Amino acid sequence: ATLVMFVLSGLLFVLPQYLQAVLGHDALGTGLRLLPMMGGLVIAARGAGPVVARFGPRAVVSAGLVVLAFAALLGSRTTVDSGYGFTALWLSITGLGFGFSVVPAMDAALGTLPRDRAGSGSGLLMTLRQVGAAIGIALLGSLLSGIFRDRLDVTGLPAKAADTAGDSVVAAHIIAEKAHSAHLAASANSAYVHGMSGVLLVCGIAALVSALLAAALLPRGTAERRADSAEPDLVGAAEDA
Repeated sequence: ATLVMFVLSGLLFVLPQYLQAVLGHDALGTGLRLLPMMGGLVIAARGAGPVVARFGPRAVVSAGLVVLAFAALLGSRTTVDSGYGFTALWLSITGLGFGFSVVPAMDAALGTLPRDRAGSGSGLLMTLRQVGAAIGIALLGSLLSGIFRDRLDVTGLPAKAADTAGDSVVAAHIIAEKAHSAHLAASANSAYVHGMSGVLLVCGIAALVSALLAAALLPRGTAERRADSAEPDLVGAAEDA
């Protein structure tokens, strides 16, 4: 769940600026254009229970993480000219992967704990999720900023304006508008999309690593886990008798 939040934080960090600055949508339009991910998440949430009951949490979580990795790697192929349709496609796939991975993973982790430790275990999982999101924003944000600054063409700009333009794609567009520089705006879009592709590539790799860890560490099936957890209760009942 921690690595899933790392991936999701990277996706949600780069997307709003892409939709607003590069594609030119306002805040409301940007929010509405994130809904395909929620659609995929709702579909996955409705189907995750029966699928986990049939195949077990290990298979479902691993498959969900592979789907999430595919979505991130597909998103890394985004170009300046891709348009929103392509973004909506991989956002929908992202929702599916997220829905089939994070909730079953948390349920499986909590299912291995004794009942009297379920509360503390849940709190620990929530903390780890927040830590994963914070680390994701810090690391992936630094990666995005570095790539953006490196590829942004500020030729001909005063030093102060060039430094401001390198802060973010939004700042670059503001400077481009004031300087009436279509070249700077185009360079900012290209640099940001390139940085976003790098972030999504890292997210895809992280999701694949998470899938391998899930396949190695999660319990194979719910029945097996229930049998293990029921054994101490039976032993205790026998001792009481």
